[in-house]
Amino acid sequence: MENVYRPSRRKNGKRVRSRVYRGRYRLDPADRIKEIPLRTTDKQVARERLKQIVLEEQRERAGLIAPKEEREAVKRPIADHIADFIADRRSVGCDEKYVRELHRKLLRLAEECKWRTVRDVTVKSFCAWRDKEAKVKAGKTLNEYLHAIHGLMNWLQPRVGINPLRFVQKAELNGKQRRERRAFTSEELDRLCAVSGRRGYVYRNAARTGIRRGELEEIERRDIHLETPLPFIVVRASISKNHKQAMQPLTPDAVNALRGLIPDDARPTDRVFKSLIPRMPRFRADLEAAGIPYIDSKGEYADFHSLRKTFGTMLTLAGVGQRTVMELMRHSDMRLTAKTYTDANMLPVSDAVALLSDFAAKQANPQIDPQKSATQGRAVSAPVMINGNERKLLTIGDQKSSLSETSSDSHSPPVAENARCRVRTCDFLRVKQALYH
Repeated sequence: MENVYRPSRRKNGKRVRSRVYRGRYRLDPADRIKEIPLRTTDKQVARERLKQIVLEEQRERAGLIAPKEEREAVKRPIADHIADFIADRRSVGCDEKYVRELHRKLLRLAEECKWRTVRDVTVKSFCAWRDKEAKVKAGKTLNEYLHAIHGLMNWLQPRVGINPLRFVQKAELNGKQRRERRAFTSEELDRLCAVSGRRGYVYRNAARTGIRRGELEEIERRDIHLETPLPFIVVRASISKNHKQAMQPLTPDAVNALRGLIPDDARPTDRVFKSLIPRMPRFRADLEAAGIPYIDSKGEYADFHSLRKTFGTMLTLAGVGQRTVMELMRHSDMRLTAKTYTDANMLPVSDAVALLSDFAAKQANPQIDPQKSATQGRAVSAPVMINGNERKLLTIGDQKSSLSETSSDSHSPPVAENARCRVRTCDFLRVKQALYH
C-alpha cells in the first residue's frame, strides 16, 4: 500500500491544500502506516520518489543492501567520524592526555594513508603504511596506531559494518624492544638524590612508591597523610592511569623527604611536586652529576620511569610476594610485574644456585647427625628405622621416651572406687605434630 497526497489544513474557516506532496506507505499489513515528506510539487516526481523509498526499504528487509544509516555513514568524511569518536571518548571520562594522543594518531593515519571515507580504510592501505613506518618507528608505537584505528572502526561497526582491520596482527615485540630500562641500585639512588637538590625529593618518592610521573605532577597536599601510624599517599582515581584510587604506603626515607618538601603553610589543594619534576635534559644532567650512565654497557636505559622499575625490583629483592608486589605496582597482570618491572640483572641467582648445591648434598647423604640437630635447636630427632628389639629413643621437646617402655602414664589421676572406667584415647593430631614438626 502506497500513495502520494497533498496535506490540507483549515485557515480562516477555509480548507487550504499544500502545494508540496507527501507519501504514505506500508510494506506489511501488520506494520504501521509511515508518512514521509517528498519535497516536490510535481505529482509524477512524488510518485517516483516514494517508489524508490519503498523499493530501498524492501531491499533492506531482504538483506540485499545495507541499511540507510550505514549507507549515509559510509559517505561521510572520515574526519567527521574521528571528531565524533573523540567527543565520545571525552564524554565517557577517558584521560585527556590519552584522548589527545588518540586524536593525533587517527588524524595522522587518515592523512598518510589517504583515507577520505571509511570505505578507504582497508587492510592493504594500513599494512603498506606500517611497512614503510617500520623503518623509523618501534613495534610498540606501530601497535599503538593499530589500537587507535581499531578503536575507531569498532566504535563505527553499528553504523558502517564490520571492522575491516579486525584480523590485522600486531607487530611482534619479543626481543625487539628498542629501549630496555634498568633499575637503580640503592647506592645509585642515594647519589642521585644527593646531587639533585629539591628534585631529589621527587626521585626518592618515585622510587619508594612507584607513582608514575604524570600522577606525581597531580599529587596535592591533601593526598599526603604523614600523621598516621602508617603514612601513605592517596593516588586519586581522577589522576591514576587505571582510574582506580590507591593508597601507597610510605617508607621512612620517603616520609622524611616529604616533610622536607612540604611547607607549613601549604594549602590542601597545592600540588606538592609542582615545578620539581624535571624534563629529560635536566634528568640526564642529574644522572651525569651522580656518575650514573644514562645507557649502560648492556644498552639498558636509566630514565625517569626506571624509578618505578626500581620500586618493583626492590620489593622483589626484599622477599615480598609477587601478588603483593603486583598490588603495590597497581598492575592487572602479574606477568607485567614479573617480566617488565623486575630487573632480572639484580636478582640473587647465584644464591639460588648455592641453595641447589646444598640440596644436592643432602640428597646424596640423607643421614642427619642427631647431635647436630640438637645443636641447631631441633626438638624432634631424625626419623629412625624401627626393626627388631633394639632400643630406639625418640625426642619430643625436652623429653625422651623409649619404645620398650610401657605406654601407660604414671601421672594419670587415680580412679575412684566403683567409678566408671576412664578410657584414654590417642590424640593423633598431637602425636603427628610432635613427631613430624
